[in-house]
Amino acid sequence: MAKPSSKWQMHPDLQRALADGQTFEDWLGDRKPCCSYARITLDRREEKGVARQHRNCDEFAAQHGCAIVYRYTDNHITAADPDIERPAFLRLVRDLRARRVEEGHPIHGVFVVEEERVVRLPEDYLKLHRALTVDKNGLYGVTDTRTVLDVHSDAEMLRGLLTSAMGEREVVRVKRRVSRNVRDQALEGAPSGPRRFGWKGADPRAGRKVNEELDPKESKVLRVAIDMALSGKHWSSIVKHLDDSGYLTNRGNKWSTTPVQYMLTNPALCGYRMIKGELIRDPKTGEPVVGKWEAICTPEEWYKLIDRCPVWFNLDGDTASTRYREKVQREGKKDFRGMAEATRRFLLTNIARCGYAKEDGTICGAKMKGMGPAGTNKQDRYRCGDPRCNKVSRRADYVDKAIERLVVKFLEKQFAALKPAEKPWYGEGTLSALVAKRTEIKAAYKANAISMAEYLDFKDSNDAQITASQKDRDDYYAEQAAKNFLAGFTREKWEDFDIRQKRKAIATVLQAVIIHPLPQGRARSSAFDADLLEPVFRAVH
Repeated sequence: MAKPSSKWQMHPDLQRALADGQTFEDWLGDRKPCCSYARITLDRREEKGVARQHRNCDEFAAQHGCAIVYRYTDNHITAADPDIERPAFLRLVRDLRARRVEEGHPIHGVFVVEEERVVRLPEDYLKLHRALTVDKNGLYGVTDTRTVLDVHSDAEMLRGLLTSAMGEREVVRVKRRVSRNVRDQALEGAPSGPRRFGWKGADPRAGRKVNEELDPKESKVLRVAIDMALSGKHWSSIVKHLDDSGYLTNRGNKWSTTPVQYMLTNPALCGYRMIKGELIRDPKTGEPVVGKWEAICTPEEWYKLIDRCPVWFNLDGDTASTRYREKVQREGKKDFRGMAEATRRFLLTNIARCGYAKEDGTICGAKMKGMGPAGTNKQDRYRCGDPRCNKVSRRADYVDKAIERLVVKFLEKQFAALKPAEKPWYGEGTLSALVAKRTEIKAAYKANAISMAEYLDFKDSNDAQITASQKDRDDYYAEQAAKNFLAGFTREKWEDFDIRQKRKAIATVLQAVIIHPLPQGRARSSAFDADLLEPVFRAVH
């Protein structure tokens, strides 16, 4: 199956014209400069689908006196999931708002074969619409319907918002309403949210709300897990207990350490509620609000449970965190910030993966955790973090040195001859125009040329455009800095990197390092074998 890929590049016709010595202006003539966007969710035709989309856009743009300057492509990427990023779409929005591409050529609009190729969600439509309406030159062409939409008209804005289900202002109102409702329910002690493990779901016929009553069977399993945590049992033992119970998580997944930690530190266990890291308290008494649902532990037990996972909580807020901080100061222990710093000494944190082969032919694939010396192991080690596996362990210093040699060699080849770039933000003209427009709006209101309602509408819209353009500029310089970080790379430069910079450089090159187990019959005391490390290089967009 094809892998997701994103790219943005100059139109082949323009590339050839420039290579032949023709100027951009001569190539463009009296046509309006635009771009095209193509996307396919499932690519089974080796990019033929997106190529056809771009070709159709070329033909339709030509019919309307436009020339496609740039092509943006997200291949094998869905547009219906807000958690899946579309790099080419985001670059398209940035360039449209800047009204030019990085090479300096102008673009005023975009052509697509059908709207769902470019927007499927309200937030995507609003991103595109804002970019197109940053000035009066925006153009939006849809090939299948043979239409060029007037993006500046109220009718088009309404149509677009209805098509994408909800407008930006309504989204904000809904979010506020939901947040207010959640807090109101919490203050009233009403049970809410998705069903939690250990509690029954909603039953309207019986008048039962979700998470109101304990489930007899699940709650027994949950209570044993709580007792194990209170007695100091290792998280892997608690995960094994939940696995052995025969139950899956409420999402149908197998149990793992992090979800179990969240479950066993949820304040709902003792009847409390927490929003954004702070306990919900009675405004009059200041005491935590006790919810109207069956609790499975006492508040005292819950405070002990969160002592094992203080990282989940806001240290400047609730009583539980305050008690933890006092305990830290009293006992002279490191708080979670110190523990986080300790994990950063491992070079391949979040990159090393377990390569243990399972019976079905797949590998475990769990992240390898960095572990300090313990027992007979006198050195730091990477060990499989899946409590159901835990079958692969390897000395960290040997692994790090092998990967360092690989990465340094790759970086020398790719970045040694690269010169640091210091290109100015190519959308500065748009940003300056928006800032100037803000001054004009204020002047018009002071001169009584527009009403307060008109002033607020113009101001809010213009301020949103300025904020978006400033973010584009900041992102551009951040990307440039990231590229310059490795420009002119040498082995000497690597030696000067601190651990954070080395990890950043490694993450630029590698997506993962699969650490395979020792072959059957090979002694653990045998010489380190770098061939058991499988680097997975990061795909290039």
